[in-house]
Amino acid sequence: MSWEGTAPSFHEIRSLSARLYTTKMSSELAQNLLGHKSADMTAKYQDEKSKGWNEISLS
Repeated sequence: MSWEGTAPSFHEIRSLSARLYTTKMSSELAQNLLGHKSADMTAKYQDEKSKGWNEISLS
């Protein structure tokens, strides 16, 4: 398998699954599947980060 660019991180995949389970089933199911004790932590994974990328110059 080859990627065009960087492969998604573990947390990006978890975030996508949290959003999909929330949309198709419920937020409570997503919280249970992710193993979070608080809904606040699950909400961080459910955030779609719609602001886009922040580019940071390292030079």
